[in-house]
Amino acid sequence: TLGTYYQGGICVKQDEERASSIFVDLAEKGHWGSKGWCHRFGYGPYLKSKEKAVECFRKGVEEEDEVSLFGLGECYLKGTGVDKDEVRAVALLSQAADKGFAPAIVYLAICYLEGTGVDKDVVKGLALLSQAADKGFALAICALGDCYKDGRGVDKDEVKAVALLSQAADKGFAPAILLLAWCYLEGTGVDKDEVRAVALCSQAADKGFALAIGALGECYRDGRGVEKDEVKAIEYFKKAADMGDEYAISTLKDMGIAYTPCPAKQEQQLQQEE
Repeated sequence: TLGTYYQGGICVKQDEERASSIFVDLAEKGHWGSKGWCHRFGYGPYLKSKEKAVECFRKGVEEEDEVSLFGLGECYLKGTGVDKDEVRAVALLSQAADKGFAPAIVYLAICYLEGTGVDKDVVKGLALLSQAADKGFALAICALGDCYKDGRGVDKDEVKAVALLSQAADKGFAPAILLLAWCYLEGTGVDKDEVRAVALCSQAADKGFALAIGALGECYRDGRGVEKDEVKAIEYFKKAADMGDEYAISTLKDMGIAYTPCPAKQEQQLQQEE
């Protein structure tokens, strides 16, 4: 559905608000897959419920709806609302991928790359990633860029990595924005530019991405791209810690700061990640 395109940044800028609006509209028209995602994230008037989401996805799967096939596959992959079953997840994702559904293709690619629910096959995983990237799916473009950056399954090509990460970042995909920031920070595949790196970190942090918030803390702590400011650094580390960033928590401890993350904020972040 178009909602998935906005949610995943497929050929359009990632836009959660627009995605929720489209999902709600389609759910009200009886589309089971959209109704499932509405329950999954609590969009519009729909009660946030993993179990209701699974129920809707199951009904959609009976109609061979690719959004439902992907949704139920993702639930089995993560154990969301059902007992975790990676083999069953791969079967469902494969069905959705066979219908050309980009999110399913990239999830299936990652399963092959990591050997999750299927025998590890890096060549097949990369082929699937490329297929999803060709459809403009931001996560796939980002993952492919990361492979080129580190030389995982492909010849290392940092310049190509930056080009791919830039494409995904232009779609508003926070993980890609942060990876691109690190490339600028370290001069990986691009001229080193710490000021540009901090600007990108801030952009990803504004999207509520905990790792980017923690990275900003590091920049202020070390004075990279900004004036050194330990007070600001601690603020960012605490904010990232509240969102469940283990690195931020350990960094605060290393700085001699005893800090207990806010449970409510951690729970909110976990719900977003689900």
